[in-house]
Amino acid sequence: MNASEPYRVLFVCLGNICRSPAAEIIFKKMVKEQGLESLIESDSAGMIGYHRGCPPDARMLAALEKYGYADPGIKSRPVRKDDLEQFDLIVGMDRENLRALKQLDKNGQWEGKIVPMCFFTTRFLDEEVPDPYYGGQEGFEHVVELLEDGCFHLLKELEKRLNV
Repeated sequence: MNASEPYRVLFVCLGNICRSPAAEIIFKKMVKEQGLESLIESDSAGMIGYHRGCPPDARMLAALEKYGYADPGIKSRPVRKDDLEQFDLIVGMDRENLRALKQLDKNGQWEGKIVPMCFFTTRFLDEEVPDPYYGGQEGFEHVVELLEDGCFHLLKELEKRLNV
């Protein structure tokens, strides 16, 4: 990252229709509320391209709305190899996402920027952000609460790193 460019965060899950777009939505709102949009940017992507161009799952959007988050029109996209270079921090939702991201980084060049989302959580004991896709609405709501906690502490960490 060069001082004139924003710090870039990429959130990654399997299909980019539940967890990672929710993290992007939550994080962007927090960044905006702190007035840091010119310093911190975020995006989301999935390890598979099956849902390419699709909006987030309706159940995730309902859970986000319940917690006060609006749908900004995010569309799913797969992770690209150049994402490893272009983003300063890549946040995986579970062990499988982290493993797949590290496989893209054959030389270990970007290893220090690939981190688990739950590294930033403090209120929950979860070691990964569970995939709510095959469960009920309470699973989506748990994911929103978990991501709120993680995104809050991630933002605090970035504020320290960026001296803001």
